[in-house]
Amino acid sequence: MLAMLLLVGLAGCRWRPPAASVNGDEISTDDLKADIDMLRDNPELANLVVTAVPPEGEPRPADLTAQVLTMRIVEPMLADSYERSPKKLSAEDEAAQRTDLESQLLDALGGDQAVMDRIPDAYVERLVGRLVHSTVLFSDIPSEERPAAAQALFGVYDIEVDPKYGQWDPTNFQVVTNPVPGAVTPVALSLTAGGQ
Repeated sequence: MLAMLLLVGLAGCRWRPPAASVNGDEISTDDLKADIDMLRDNPELANLVVTAVPPEGEPRPADLTAQVLTMRIVEPMLADSYERSPKKLSAEDEAAQRTDLESQLLDALGGDQAVMDRIPDAYVERLVGRLVHSTVLFSDIPSEERPAAAQALFGVYDIEVDPKYGQWDPTNFQVVTNPVPGAVTPVALSLTAGGQ
């Protein structure tokens, strides 16, 4: 009887796997959806950080979901790498840099404080955090050396992505969408061209 109740209870829960995980810490599908919905409600910000988000009820392009999920995955990797870095800023310098970046964000949004105020504070904090962490970790590294530096920092993280959103590309540190069945890929085109 108890087993039957548990089965019925589990069937009613509609458990969904996480969208992704970073070293076992889950990023829920609700977190991913919340970010996409927030960007839909704030098109000015969406145009800065990703491509345009379609209106409610329209299908979301797979590459949009992959971009937003990539940002969600990169955030904890940057934050953890920053915490462990000897280049970490003092509390005062970090606060000053965050204030400066928030001001730059306001400028990038056209200087409209009402637009800035519509963006949840938690998202602004995450966005500014990503910028602070990446600037501190990489700005003093020559551009040609940054891929190797990123590999040294981020290659140690175990990233899992729900296959319905794509897969993790450990070389470029991003979620890549699954190819559409039957689609002609650039590789296929180059092979065809080479065979003529």
